[in-house]
Formats: sequence, C-alpha cells, structure tokens
Amino acid sequence: MRLRLIGFSGMLIITMALSVISFFALLVSASAIQDEFSISKLQIGLMAGINTGVGGLIAPFGGRVVDVIGGRKAMAAVLVLSGTTMVFIALAQSYEMLLVSMALAGIPQGMGNPSTNRAIAHGIKPAQRGVLTGVKQSGVQFAVFVSGFTMPWFAATYDWRTGILIMAGLAFSVVPGVALITELPVDASSEATRNKGEASPRLPTFVNQVAIYGFLLGSIGGGIGGFLPLFAEEAAGLSAATAGRVFGLQGLIAIPTRILSGIVLDRGVSARRMLVSMAIGGSVAILLILSASSGMTAFLWIGAILGGMTLGAWNTAANLSMIRQGGNAGRASGRLILGFLLGTTIGGPTVGWSIDAFDSYRPAWIASAVIALIAATIVSGRLGDRARAS
Repeated sequence: MRLRLIGFSGMLIITMALSVISFFALLVSASAIQDEFSISKLQIGLMAGINTGVGGLIAPFGGRVVDVIGGRKAMAAVLVLSGTTMVFIALAQSYEMLLVSMALAGIPQGMGNPSTNRAIAHGIKPAQRGVLTGVKQSGVQFAVFVSGFTMPWFAATYDWRTGILIMAGLAFSVVPGVALITELPVDASSEATRNKGEASPRLPTFVNQVAIYGFLLGSIGGGIGGFLPLFAEEAAGLSAATAGRVFGLQGLIAIPTRILSGIVLDRGVSARRMLVSMAIGGSVAILLILSASSGMTAFLWIGAILGGMTLGAWNTAANLSMIRQGGNAGRASGRLILGFLLGTTIGGPTVGWSIDAFDSYRPAWIASAVIALIAATIVSGRLGDRARAS
C-alpha cells in the first residue's frame, strides 16, 4: 500500500507540473520571445492571459466531466493534452500562432486541479488528504523551479523552443506509467469509500469566498508574478540567468511550504486562518520585492522567499477546502480554478499595460499589495459552512 501511495503521489505531482509548465516556461523566456517577435510587454501579458483565460473557462465544465469519469482517468488525459499543446507552442512561427497555441495549452491547465482534487477525494482517507493536497500542489511550484533554472540555459545554449519540446517529450513519456498507476486502487478501505460523499445542488458560501480569493491572488500571480523575471532584469539590474533563478527560487521555496501546509491542515488548523495569513504575508513580500528597484537587491531575494511561502503556497488550503466537498469536489474545484485563472488572465495584460503606460513597475506592485490585503479581508468573513471551511 505504501508503494502504491508513493506512486499515486508521484502521479499527482507530474500531472500538476506538466499541466502548467508551458505557462511558466514562456514567462521565463519572455525576454527571448520579445526579441524574436518584436512584441510589447502588453502582448507578453496577453500571451499569458489567453492561456489562463481559456483554462478558467474550461475549469467549471471540466470539473463536471471529472466528477463523472473520475479524477485518475482525467489525469492521463491532461498529460496527453499538455504534451500536444507544447509541441504546438514550440513550432509556432508567428506571435499569432503562439497566441493560439497558448490558448490551447489553457485546456490542460484548467483540468489539472479538478482531476487531481477528485482523485484525492475518492482515493485517500480524510486524515491524509491535507498532506497529499500539499504534495500535488507542489507540482505547480516544481514547474516554476524547473522553468526558472532550465529555460534561461536552453535559450542561451540552444533556443527556448528546444526547452519546450523536451518538456513535451517528458509529458508523453510518462503517460504509460501514469496510466498503469491509475489502475491501482490507492485506498480501498471502507472509510475512504464512505467519505466519497454525495453530490448536492448547492455549494457552501465558503467555496465562493475562496473562489473570489483565488481570483484576487490569481491576478497578482498572473500580473507581477509573471513579470518578476523582467522586473529582476530591468528594475533590479540582474542578468537574465540570475533573474530566472529568482523566479525559480520562489517556486522552490513554495514546494516544501505547500507540503507542510497540508500537514498542518491535517492536524486541525483552519484553512480560513491559513488563507488570511498567506495573503497578508504576500502583501509584505510584494513590497519587499519592489524595494529592489531602489537599489536594495537583497530585498528581492528575501521577498522572493517570502512570496514563495505565501503567494506561492495558498493553493494547498484552497484546494483542500474544495476536496472536502466530497461528491462535489470536481465542481467546487472548477469554481475555484475559474476564479483563479480568470484573475491570472486579467492580471497579466493589466500589469503589462501599467508598465508600458507608466514606464515603471511601481504602480502595479503597490496595487497588488493592496489587492492581497483585500483578499485577506474577504476570506476572513464568518459566512459559510465552517465545518467544511476548516
């Protein structure tokens, strides 16, 4: 059983990482893409925004499909879709084709969380769901780490397209192994079966609160998070390789933080309280990063570490709250991801426009710090199903 659980955990990490890695790889390669296609920062933001926008629109429908076919079957489909769309991205010869390819890559991104959340809800005992949620959410940050530390090297040694093609090959290569693991029952105990839960027509208010929270923090992630490598280059004066390491460091720090968050949640800490704390900490991280534009480069690294622990790790508490909806886990997850990815969609182009319009990163960074505090206020409300929220 332990071996099967390890295999299941690996499947969760791989699925989550490869469902989003094209998004992060393109962000890290923004400088090279700008040079190749002669595009503005607004167009970089649109490229990221269309990816997450499609993912957000797909997520509610995808969540319902996952509730019908089962999470683990859907996860294999996510890997195939991810590999296929990354091939399209690597072969794009114009900005317009790159835009279309990024839109298609939004489909597996929108399906990643609903499929993995449903798999956990139906295959794992309640006492283990928090840590497994943290493990699988660390897959996203693993994608950030890999992108940040490899794509600048690929761009300098070969080109950014080579890096994307290698990641596509990885997605296809793991499908047979993942398909095999999905045939194994992770937890056939009666307790797991009893806790599958029945679907109900109405979701708790807390689900909507977390979805709004996800929208606001998604706008931060898609906005200043997406432009962090360019900020590190242009505002803090770092090289492209070092800027990529800053981006990757944030993802690396978030990996253990997401897992530890799951362990803490399994021990009874309120998901609501954790979400509030992470939003407040994220606001502080944003202001620290902004300080680097005034010559205090050390604050960029400190802010990146704190950002990884907060803005990069809130997803564990949010997704565990959706998993606890039992028979509605897929649908609730779809609503959360809709909010998160729509926020990411709006954040990228808006921040890109702000940087171009003001010729400064400062307005967008300050606005994002305020948005994080608003998110903390919304999710700290007393409305909703407390039992399921915490």
